[in-house]
Amino acid sequence: MRSEAGSAERRLHPASLVFRVGRHARGLLLPAAVVYFFSRGETWQVWLAALFVPILLFDVFRYLTLRWRYDAEELVLREGWIFRSERHIPYARIQNVDLKQNVLHRALSVAEVTIETAGGVEPEASLSVVSLTQYDELRQRAFAGRASGGAEPGTRSTPADQPADAAPAAAETVLQLAPSDVLLLGLNPGRGLALVAIAWGALRELGLFEGWEESVNEATADPDSIAALARYTTALLFVGGIAALFALSLGGAFVEFFGFRLEDDGPVFRVRRGLFTREVLTIPKGRIQVVSVERPWFLALLGRARVEVRTAGGIDTSGGGRGRGGRHFAPIVRVERVPELLARIRPGLALDGVSWRPLARRAPRRFLVAALLPALPLAGLSVVFFEWIGAGIAAAILGLALTAGVRRARRAGWARASWGIAVRAGAFSTSEHATFDDKIQCVDLLETPFDRRHRHATLRVDTAGALLRQGVEVAIPYLDRAEAETLRAELVGAAVRARFRW
Repeated sequence: MRSEAGSAERRLHPASLVFRVGRHARGLLLPAAVVYFFSRGETWQVWLAALFVPILLFDVFRYLTLRWRYDAEELVLREGWIFRSERHIPYARIQNVDLKQNVLHRALSVAEVTIETAGGVEPEASLSVVSLTQYDELRQRAFAGRASGGAEPGTRSTPADQPADAAPAAAETVLQLAPSDVLLLGLNPGRGLALVAIAWGALRELGLFEGWEESVNEATADPDSIAALARYTTALLFVGGIAALFALSLGGAFVEFFGFRLEDDGPVFRVRRGLFTREVLTIPKGRIQVVSVERPWFLALLGRARVEVRTAGGIDTSGGGRGRGGRHFAPIVRVERVPELLARIRPGLALDGVSWRPLARRAPRRFLVAALLPALPLAGLSVVFFEWIGAGIAAAILGLALTAGVRRARRAGWARASWGIAVRAGAFSTSEHATFDDKIQCVDLLETPFDRRHRHATLRVDTAGALLRQGVEVAIPYLDRAEAETLRAELVGAAVRARFRW
């Protein structure tokens, strides 16, 4: 049934042609320059630029034929003239309506908009580009239409007498990153130190520095002083390389998280961030499947943590390394504020107050074995290649592995609460993951040959879109086999009794 108020069809902003043509021109610019450079004065290669004409015509054709309208229960997109397609997207299935703006977008007051539904690998629809007014209308109609079909738990729905395009209440800012928080994100030790160590070792093994010193020695009458100068220069370059990596890390964090703000807008969260390319990410509360609280060791020392959420969205295929569904929900937050954020995500959700249960009796032994297996070859190689110095290195490696195994065994556990199930893990960096009874799609028991030997099993809880999602899953390893069977039956029964909410 078509809504009378929303039956008029909309079209893309005229600036769409500028962005689409510009995107294709950037892709053809380098090949065209190469062809022209190697043409050696011949002109026939220049006519290859005529191949750009069909692309231009296609962009114009798409702009002229793409339309969308708002029906009572769905968004309808129509495209094509000879080969026509019409896509119907129910409001109840819309998960995210996200905005992305680069500098030119902001200058023209337009944006790229992607519409995601649960379980899709790619966005369900992409509108490039629309005006900011059209974006606001699309977002309000989509979520007003979704809310009219039934409110999600812990959210407020749109009143029946409120028009779909009415101005929403002002969103509440829950988290805003200070410059010091962005600085801590950029100083993440894991961003570059490992690569520096690998590069240093590889260069030393290839004899680059030694060969440089020998060549300098041959060209001077004072080889000792030149060799010392070469060593000092190498050390300076190494330190400079580390400083450069951290500077790049700081710059990347500043560009990515500049102006970061997490807003609570009733049924949805909204994340705003970015310096040059600004993004607005929408996360419906009722679509959150998994909640994670992670405490990397360098953040834990400073009393910080990060909170991530996973929704039923697909995989980010843009190459940016960021999974959809709210990975950057709260990239850094003070530990004392974590309970407040969890309560906003789901009323009653608390990980500090649950009763954590240990794993099977022999689980600590298996954690120790798992930690020592990769450490033993490294320790042996250290002794072989570095002799007495290697013995000290081997002792340090084994001591670190033992400590990690013991800490992981002590930290591991699971908890059953009224809202669902949670699992915790980690050694130096720790994490807690939780999901809910009304989000459970499947509960599996997995057994390896070692599990069967110890009468253990791994219980894995899958939620909507789990196979398409990058990231963690709620899995409890090294459970006693009988206890795992009992817990599986309990979770399946709770999922059956709960009203599943997409």
